Amino acid sequence: MATQLLVHARRIAVGGTSGLTGYAAYKSQTDPIHLFWDLDHTILCSISPIPANDIGGEKNSGSTVSKCPVSLNSMLPSPPPLDQFEQIDDDFDFDPQTLSPNTRTYFRPGAQAALRLCSLFATNHVYTAAQESYTNNILTELDPDKSLFGPRVLHRDDYPQIVKEGKNLEVATDNMQRAILFDDRERNFKPQRYENGVAVLPFTPERVANCHGKWGGYIEELQECARLVGISLWSHVHFSGDARKVVKWVRNWKEGKKEDAKS
Repeated sequence: MATQLLVHARRIAVGGTSGLTGYAAYKSQTDPIHLFWDLDHTILCSISPIPANDIGGEKNSGSTVSKCPVSLNSMLPSPPPLDQFEQIDDDFDFDPQTLSPNTRTYFRPGAQAALRLCSLFATNHVYTAAQESYTNNILTELDPDKSLFGPRVLHRDDYPQIVKEGKNLEVATDNMQRAILFDDRERNFKPQRYENGVAVLPFTPERVANCHGKWGGYIEELQECARLVGISLWSHVHFSGDARKVVKWVRNWKEGKKEDAKS
């Protein structure tokens, strides 16, 4: 009897997974969700000027304490190095003669994989308050074949109101039920009355340093990226068809955690 129950349970689980996958594929063809991604402190972290030593070197390693047990860090090989590159960010001083890079950009662990996963069922957009030249530098490294974002890139040179007014999703879609903005700055959610915005844990220089050689910090970033993929997929297949309902639940859950922490 127990064996039969186990077999039925497995069939239900497999059937449920297959059904969800099929529904997600159907929605991606008929009514895909639009995901708008901020760049700085969401997908990546850029540091200008370039630090004399790598931010994860011994001089900087004590700036943030890893939550991963020391024994685990000593037992396992070091986590993979962060994907990074150097560029010229013309928001800062640089030498026009040598054109030496003045900025080092680190990609958040898991961010590139998260974007690739989301591109399987959603329509990805870049939505950044950065200038066009900087945005192009990023996309040359992040999306060289334009398979993730294609031409769907919004930056401040085309939409200067981003800086003072926030990120209005209506410049790219007229269906707010099928749109989410991932951003570390909640003030950017104002144009849609905060109904479409999911706050992302800021990927700051301190968090970059905590990823170097430390599994605790590295895993935290992977968890954050997994959370964003989960929110995206849930919003995509939600029975109501309205992503704002999922965003509201995420916000209420976050506020609940804050209240629990205070009490």
